[in-house]
Amino acid sequence: MKSFLNFAGMNLLPLIINIYLRTIRFNVHKDPGINKNAVFIFWHSKMLAGWWLFRNNNSSALVSQSKDGEVLSNILTKWGYEVIRGSSSKGSKDALNKIILSAKNNKSVVITPDGPRGPVFAVKNGALIVSKECSIPVIPVRINYASKIVLSKSWDKFEIPYPFTKCDVQFGNEHFYTEFLEEKELADFKNTLSEEMS
Repeated sequence: MKSFLNFAGMNLLPLIINIYLRTIRFNVHKDPGINKNAVFIFWHSKMLAGWWLFRNNNSSALVSQSKDGEVLSNILTKWGYEVIRGSSSKGSKDALNKIILSAKNNKSVVITPDGPRGPVFAVKNGALIVSKECSIPVIPVRINYASKIVLSKSWDKFEIPYPFTKCDVQFGNEHFYTEFLEEKELADFKNTLSEEMS
């Protein structure tokens, strides 16, 4: 049974998700070019559409080392991502160094800044560090589904769009993190990013 579930998670799930996401009607605004050398961020709860947007576009992704991350890593690899495993709690330094190297090799970097375990809608420092080290912008991405199911018991209130629903995607402004900021200025910078994703 365990081997079957592992097989299904690694092989059947990516196929099902591919078919399902092709039904979503995306409406994209202010697209700067999704293969742009930048750090794109969207909330963890919006990851279904978010990861799909950047597939097969010279992108690298930061994915946690959890069991759920293993399934996601497999899906993203099939979608053409360079997957880097690590998170704020495990493997963070090595993963951050790898994602910086990836950005320096002109890949776009895709991060859910409140993942993998929250706090929800709180921007962590990883995307900012990549911006500073590589002199590339952070670009927030706002994703809204017209119709969806919200998993209210999940920590991030994960959202599943209904098949054939409309999905509005709004790319925000370019934000360069050029120097380490003090607490108040850093909070203001992160709030600006959050507002453009919410």
